[in-house]
Amino acid sequence: MKKLVQGNAFFAWMLLLPAALVMVVIRLWPLVQGIGFSFTDRQLGGNRPISFIGLQNYINLMSDQVYWDAAWFTIVYTFSTVIIGYFIGLIVALLMNMKIKYGRGTFRSLLMIPWIIPGVVAAYVWRFSFNDQLGIINVTLQTLGMISDPIPFLGTAFWARVSVIIANVWGNFPFMALVLLAGLQNVSEEIKEAARIDGANALQVFRYVVWPQLKGVTAMCTTLVFIWTFNSFDAIFLLTSGGPNRATNVISIQAYFTSFSRMNVGYAATMATTMLIFMLVVTVIYMRVIRGKDD
Repeated sequence: MKKLVQGNAFFAWMLLLPAALVMVVIRLWPLVQGIGFSFTDRQLGGNRPISFIGLQNYINLMSDQVYWDAAWFTIVYTFSTVIIGYFIGLIVALLMNMKIKYGRGTFRSLLMIPWIIPGVVAAYVWRFSFNDQLGIINVTLQTLGMISDPIPFLGTAFWARVSVIIANVWGNFPFMALVLLAGLQNVSEEIKEAARIDGANALQVFRYVVWPQLKGVTAMCTTLVFIWTFNSFDAIFLLTSGGPNRATNVISIQAYFTSFSRMNVGYAATMATTMLIFMLVVTVIYMRVIRGKDD
């Protein structure tokens, strides 16, 4: 204790204390409180007493088909966004890493627009673009003669799911491209040149030299996009509100409707807690796999 007080560590902890207290108040306490609500029958509004019901909400969740449908699409939506966004971001990063004499800065600046544009603006732009009568996508496809009838992007289950995935990939791939570009610029040119001297072609240099050195940034960017997408609410809510007929319903939207439409806060907190558990499990497993491959 004497060493702690006399050393720099005590001063550092004192500097961190105000920020740590703020984080506890606005982050940790609501998280603990939400988990606590999942073991109660808490309702929104009114003066109804709150009762502790143990695992009853979790038991009810096991037989809730609406929840499982939302969970299934949440997983499909998240992994589709991460996988497709990663490979598009990787291709774009490789293009940006090429030695282009003119326009590199402009191209990189334009690339970041989908990522930095506000989510509300992006959602309404896509909503108009997917319109089956006036949307630019249908109008362009019909003008080019590629389709005869407009595609109901937001009117059928299949196309609505495809549409929300496309919109989310568009918003997230620039982040992946930027992170992967940083990784590409840290790959030693001497190593790549040595591989070329040994007879490796461009594809082999990328496969056996460049890509293995991107594991660290790959793990970081895919994990972050996974967490952002799995927790995503506004991207789908503003585009389809979970429709049509709950086709694009994800757990976060289902929890929202359960809490604010059905007024069942305890059951909604249970859904949110399962999201937290799933994210923790997947993230831990994924990071262990990545570290194991590195070892």
